[in-house]
Amino acid sequence: MRQPEGVPYSKQRYFMLLTLLALAGFAALFVRQGMMARGAFGKSDQLAQRQLQADGGSYLYYALKQAGGYALARAVKGSDGQPLTLPQPIAQFGNGFGQQESDAIFSMQLSPDGRYLAIDGTQDHGEQVWIYNIQLHQLELRPAFVMGNFLHWLPGASSHTFLYRPMFPLGPDAPQDSNGWNPGMWEVDAATGAITNIDIHMPSAFLVDAAPSPDGSRIVYSTSKGLGVGSDTWMMNSDGSHVTHLFSMPGGARSIAGMFAWSPDGASIAYERLSDSPTPFLPAGLWLMNTNGLQQRYLADTDGGHGFALSWSPDGRRIAYVLRTNTGDRSADVSAQSLQSAIAVVDVSTGRSWVVASQVQTGKQISANPLWTANGSKLTFTAYNPFNLVLGGSPRYWSAQVRDQPSQPQVIPLTSSLLRIVAIGS
Repeated sequence: MRQPEGVPYSKQRYFMLLTLLALAGFAALFVRQGMMARGAFGKSDQLAQRQLQADGGSYLYYALKQAGGYALARAVKGSDGQPLTLPQPIAQFGNGFGQQESDAIFSMQLSPDGRYLAIDGTQDHGEQVWIYNIQLHQLELRPAFVMGNFLHWLPGASSHTFLYRPMFPLGPDAPQDSNGWNPGMWEVDAATGAITNIDIHMPSAFLVDAAPSPDGSRIVYSTSKGLGVGSDTWMMNSDGSHVTHLFSMPGGARSIAGMFAWSPDGASIAYERLSDSPTPFLPAGLWLMNTNGLQQRYLADTDGGHGFALSWSPDGRRIAYVLRTNTGDRSADVSAQSLQSAIAVVDVSTGRSWVVASQVQTGKQISANPLWTANGSKLTFTAYNPFNLVLGGSPRYWSAQVRDQPSQPQVIPLTSSLLRIVAIGS
């Protein structure tokens, strides 16, 4: 699952970058997502391992809360994107990562070639990216000696290069160019750590979000020069050439463009308009545009601020998203623990939206991380109560059938509740 599918370009992280630019820290996002309780699976581990071999070797990755800090774990992945076995630890982060309540993991995403897992997290000295080499069972910071964050993997069956936003050097061993520390947006090779700098014609701290097209030929990205001045959205070739300004939004309500998600055919881009406000968790708007930034259409309201990714159906007809259901609760504007949410779907052609999984159906405060099954008929998602920052959380996997007509289908539990998970990866 993605986190959201976290996550990565949430409202709160955006303002963290702005305050870091002013040499002040901003509070990290709350830790979300969780892990399975022992004995909660219908299949034995042995049977699941046989299915794993038949499926060609698919896993779900997790971060677990342990006494010595966070541990990386994995479980066999089922056909609906749910774990078939208990997550088993495979690596330790070390250096006390996960011992402080402020430590957090924002996202965990598998490379297109299936050989590397990118883990974006934050400690007291800032946000960094760990890369887990699945074949060599090695976990290391990459790029090293830099504070920054993971954006997206570049597509392609053999790809293990990702887009990265460098923020600050960490010591004299940080990568430099002929002008010293003057980065734009980086492409980082997960295998070697080699870095290619893409000039975005402004400091990297102004970068809000960036996402490559499905064929990898283009990158859409957005920038903002500070709180209250809105944002600009741009398109360029993946090598940094032919930069085109698509549109600007002045400061104010919902004027920060981010959370870009290309349609499967590469013809449209969904994105969220986040509020240009110091209030971290205000609802956002889901919008659609073509690749020239034209034909802008509002589709729906989304949660906003928590970094939950938009999820296109395989046929490109619908988008699944996280809908905040307690918009009248002002405490949820400032506290991640107060969020109440549902899984919703919008029909791209008609603009009709409807809830497919709610708090009433799952009995949990938060529903998040929607992921379409391969045939596009169902959504798999997690439902949970707010995570305990000391013990982790206990989400549960569910499935919802998505019909062509707006309706709220019955949701079916796929697993029992998980325990002591702090992040779920794909």
